Formats: sequence, C-alpha cells, structure tokens
Amino acid sequence: MFKKALVILALGSVVAVPNLAATAQGAALPLQEKAATYATNGTQKDWKKKDGLTSPNKAFGEEIWVMLGSPIPSGWVVIRSSGNMNLIKNVNNAPSGYEVWVMLGSPIPDGWVVTRSTGTMNFIRNLNNAPSAQEVWVMLGSPIPNGWVVTRSTGTMNFIRNLNNAPSGQEVWVMLGSPIPDGWMIIRSSGTMNLIKRIG
Repeated sequence: MFKKALVILALGSVVAVPNLAATAQGAALPLQEKAATYATNGTQKDWKKKDGLTSPNKAFGEEIWVMLGSPIPSGWVVIRSSGNMNLIKNVNNAPSGYEVWVMLGSPIPDGWVVTRSTGTMNFIRNLNNAPSAQEVWVMLGSPIPNGWVVTRSTGTMNFIRNLNNAPSGQEVWVMLGSPIPDGWMIIRSSGTMNLIKRIG
C-alpha cells in the first residue's frame, strides 16, 4: 500500500511540474514581448535625440545655440559665446578655402588650419581638397592637415605646403619636426631641415 501511494505521488509530481512550467512560461512571454517593444521604442527615441545635430540633413552654414558644456558634433565650430550658451555652426561640406572666425577652445575640424588669432578668437581656413603644392602661412600650434609639411617657420608662424598627389620622385626640404606624409622618406638632413623624397 505504501509503495502504491509513492508511485501515485511520484506520477502526480511528474505531471504537475510540467503543468506549472507551462503556466509560468505562458505568463512570462507577454511580459518579455512588452519589455522588448518598450526597449526598442526607447532606443529609437534616444537615437533620434542623439542624432539631432549630426543628421546628414543639417545644412552647411546652419547655426544653433547650445548650452555651455554641451558636446559639439563633428564638423561644427563655436562662433560665439553668451552667458551659459554657445552659438555653433555647421562647417561640414564647406568649400575649400572657406574661412570663419571661431572662439578660442572651439574644435578645429580635420583639414582646417588656424591662419590668424586674437585674444579670444581664431581665424580658421578649410584646406580640404586644396590643390597639390598649395602653400599657406598658419599659426604656430595650428593643426597640420594630412599630406601637408612645414617648409619654413618664423617666431609665430609656419609656412606649410600640400604634398598630396605629388609626383613620384619629388624632393622637398622641410623643417625638422615637420610631419612626414605616408610614402615619403628622409634622404638627407641639415641642422634644421630634412630633405624628403616621394617613393613609389
């Protein structure tokens, strides 16, 4: 009798456990679906908010007031400051040679240089897509774009030259400390200058 009761109890447990598991799974599924939908909607909303200033639809020259301390999107510069606000400008897709005054501390986009400076402002110029061999005076401390070298220097200025698309075998004297573009080698050196040559 005792063995028979154990068998019935054991069979009842085997049957009962799957039923409970099925009930638990059935209850959990709608919650998981709702949570996933909510997370997806939340992600889409966050993405739209974050994308606001970096959207490709934003036009060159557009200006927006933002709070001090706000991140500045890539390709935007700070052109004015007032109280706790900065006025930022989109210079993405600016034409080559375009110039604009920016606040000291403003980001300088890739391919741009500082050509003049006052106590509170920098005058920057876009050298992206500049012709090969173009030369420009820039402030000491200005970024030097990729493919450009420093050929002369004064106390406050550097004279830089564009070596992008230079012919193979070309040789150029550059200042010690000048960037050396990819594909160029130093073939001679003096006290203050290096002679570099394009290989390949």
